[in-house]
Amino acid sequence: MEQKLFAFVACMLLLTGLIPMGASQENLEGDILYVDDDNTQGPWEGSIDHPYQYIQDAVDVANDGTTIIVFNGLYSENIILSQSVTIKGENKELTIVDGGSSGGVITIENGNNIFIENVTIQNGIDETENDGWGISAISTESLVISNTIITNNEVGILLSENSKDCMILKNNIDNNDVGVDICTSSTNLIYANTITENGINLILFRSTGNMIVNNNIYGADINLQFYTSGDQLYSNYWGTSSSIFFAIGKIEIESLGFVLPWIKFDVAALSTIDSFDHNPIARMKTSMGTMMIEMYQSKMPITTNNFIRLSEIDFFDQLVFHRVIDDFVIQGGGYYDNGTNKESPFGTIELEINPEVNHVDGAISMARTSDPNSATSQFFICDGAQNRLDGNYSAFGKVIVGIDVLRSIASVETKTKHGFMRDWPVDEVYILEVEILYT
Repeated sequence: MEQKLFAFVACMLLLTGLIPMGASQENLEGDILYVDDDNTQGPWEGSIDHPYQYIQDAVDVANDGTTIIVFNGLYSENIILSQSVTIKGENKELTIVDGGSSGGVITIENGNNIFIENVTIQNGIDETENDGWGISAISTESLVISNTIITNNEVGILLSENSKDCMILKNNIDNNDVGVDICTSSTNLIYANTITENGINLILFRSTGNMIVNNNIYGADINLQFYTSGDQLYSNYWGTSSSIFFAIGKIEIESLGFVLPWIKFDVAALSTIDSFDHNPIARMKTSMGTMMIEMYQSKMPITTNNFIRLSEIDFFDQLVFHRVIDDFVIQGGGYYDNGTNKESPFGTIELEINPEVNHVDGAISMARTSDPNSATSQFFICDGAQNRLDGNYSAFGKVIVGIDVLRSIASVETKTKHGFMRDWPVDEVYILEVEILYT
């Protein structure tokens, strides 16, 4: 009961207590700034020769898009940021940010497109009690936390106040009072993490549309505390005996195959530890919302790698979905809004088929001509299962967050445009950006 009360209070305090942000100054160095805790003599101008001594100093002068490289060391500070920056440590075990015995380590408010990777986040490691959060994101979109150690905090990661489209990927989250708390937030992806030995490993509080996939979640008195509906949990390892507390409502766990009432129960392991096939994730931002797509690289290497290469050169940015058929597919990756075709610099790829990868609802696959080996850059996403395409087209992944975005795009009004292009949306639907995140 005490743990449940703490989780609720911590969430509500962060909902109501907004934290002022630091003032932004002119970026003195450009797109890359450096931080080194051993820089005690100065000058501190942010270059690789004279790096900043503190991470917050670099954040304060960073523009959107700046990468902040943090060298190995112990950084005792509380960081507040809202800029679209990347904070990247040299080594996740040796680049340590310690918030001390009070407050939070990293606080993000109204942020967008922030990346935190390859660091250790902790709060007062020498203290007898954890105090403060590791990373708190308030009203934040498209935050990515990856390959990071988050330990000895009151709450390891908190997403609150309608934070959405965030990705928590392949982190080690342990020995916190609460590991991950998703509070009144939606369409976030928690994927391929090890969340273990926390007081409570995972809380879902009044959240919806979140995906919790391929995680190791075990070793806590309460592995999951659930006050919500509409989230999906599947292919997670819960340990040999998983204590999951349900308050009100219901949840469907795919591997068990039935809907469970809100009760406290123990459930047998759904898988074995470290048995998951962790795949790259594509975050596709469109003018109608964001979709996160898991790509089956080991099963479809040719097709997946082609899509990754195109994404990495920003090929898809500002192209449109030019063919939209409700209950069938949305197709893009080949045309600008004026009807001009854009050709892939990498040419065609061969037809790749794997009987384990089919055209299920939300599947992404490659478009082609009558020549089976003619696919280049155009792809389609299935609106509903399209099994008749199996064996003839190269499906290579699936939408795991944002199926509602797929449905919205598929239902737009269409007409013939640019002379002969049928099923083209009346109002353009743009692909704004495709980011590839490796796990």
